[in-house]
Amino acid sequence: MFISMSQDKISINIVNQIRDHILSGKLKPGDRLPTEKNLINQFNVSKHTLREGLRALEAMGFLEIRKGAGGGPVVMEIDMETTRNSIANFLHFKNVSVRDLSEARKAFEPYLAGCAARAITDEDIEKLDRLNKACRELLDRGEHLYGAREEIEFHVQLAESNGNPVLLMILDFVNSLLTDAKHHIKPGIDFCEKVLAAHINILDAIKNRDSGAAAAAMTRHICEVEEGLEEASHKYRDKTS
Repeated sequence: MFISMSQDKISINIVNQIRDHILSGKLKPGDRLPTEKNLINQFNVSKHTLREGLRALEAMGFLEIRKGAGGGPVVMEIDMETTRNSIANFLHFKNVSVRDLSEARKAFEPYLAGCAARAITDEDIEKLDRLNKACRELLDRGEHLYGAREEIEFHVQLAESNGNPVLLMILDFVNSLLTDAKHHIKPGIDFCEKVLAAHINILDAIKNRDSGAAAAAMTRHICEVEEGLEEASHKYRDKTS
């Protein structure tokens, strides 16, 4: 299954070979890797080097190393959280700004809103209505929306109605960074009121099956969020400087 290698960056080669087998479908979620002794022989490496490579794959979310009788490395399905964290770790050092996130959102979220207006089900519309009502209740109690599951879920629901896992993954990642930014900047309650008002406008357009209006409403919403966060960011820097 695997091939032996030179001594240069051995653990990285182990990671690459096993990862390639998983991504190509030769190893599937739930499959167990060969025994440790077998893997040592196949890779022609020491026990320490093999375990170093397997631990790296576990940290990346490709494997789960189970203990006890019948344990060992088992192939895992990469979930959304693992993917998001991997990308976040990379972009952490790229100084991603609110404007960067807004530009990404403008590229695909209006499209998702337009698609939803054409294809969303009555059941999904009811879910979106319930999410907006839940946000209204939070605001009436004096709570902020940033980080609230209901506020984020509104956008996720629109993406799920499209059924594109790539767009859903991108949205999940962008939402995560935006939520972190909101918690750091702490925009006021007026910002949250505008977010809910925008969600209501987007949903109204979707209910009317007007894809153009839905896309336009989403674009306005993204621009308002960008402007609101930029303004709150300036105020935050003034307070802390």
